[in-house]
Amino acid sequence: MLSQSTVVVRRDRLPAPGTPAAPLLRAISLLPPSVAAAAAFPLFMRVGPRRAVNPGEEQTHLAADWSRVPVPGLHGHGGSAVTYRWGSGERPVLLVHGWGGRASQFAPLVRELRYAGLTVVAFDAPAHGESPGRGTFILDFMGAMRELERMHGPFGAVVAHSFGSLATLVAVAEGLGAGRVATVAGMADAGHLVASFATATGLSAPAADALRGRFARRVFPTEPDVYGRFSAVSHPLPAAVPLLVVHDTGDRRVPATEAGRLVAANTGHAQFLQTSGLGHQRILADAGVLARITEFVAG
Repeated sequence: MLSQSTVVVRRDRLPAPGTPAAPLLRAISLLPPSVAAAAAFPLFMRVGPRRAVNPGEEQTHLAADWSRVPVPGLHGHGGSAVTYRWGSGERPVLLVHGWGGRASQFAPLVRELRYAGLTVVAFDAPAHGESPGRGTFILDFMGAMRELERMHGPFGAVVAHSFGSLATLVAVAEGLGAGRVATVAGMADAGHLVASFATATGLSAPAADALRGRFARRVFPTEPDVYGRFSAVSHPLPAAVPLLVVHDTGDRRVPATEAGRLVAANTGHAQFLQTSGLGHQRILADAGVLARITEFVAG
């Protein structure tokens, strides 16, 4: 059995998420559960390198009206998020990127929504895109959404991708004003984040449970039920808010079973668009998906 001193975890030498063959992760998986959780925790919290603006996104990215909003942060220390606006109409459509993403990823959808006559707003979460910071939490995403709602009023719709979908669903369930919501490759609860990380890194079930507890204690020490609060299954959308769930059967980042959970939790006001061969990222630029989302958002 390896001792706790066998592995020294340095943030600048952590492998990218989803690389279970990395020597560090193999070593971590051999540690006792509580020690493995402590060693894996920095990797679990890592945002990773900032995504660059792709050439096909640049024109739309630069055409936006840029601004900045304060984000209270997890402990009220303060931060900020760069925001974007295309158009000047009321009740704009809000776009919410995922973990490691940025607003410019929505450039194809922005163009479709603008062509349909809709105004669009978006933001880069702290430590993402153009926004400053070295880390971020789901509350930062939610805080940026609330600041944009304060500026623009209730949203006509919110379209979110991946981790941003969970943040959006929780925010709307807690009162964020949105006429309708569309999720793309979204997850159903925060528990999935730990489970998928454990699978990708080879953590044992006891180590994954220890990581769940460590995350709750370290990041949300005053929250009585972290995984209950950040669950779109435990807290579905209000029945008056239509939901469109878009997911690809071959998504390797977030399995399509998460889409089934979201639809089941919102029975009666949820629609499901299933795609194939688009994965987790290409789905954001598919013509059929863009048309369906635009149709849904336009009501």
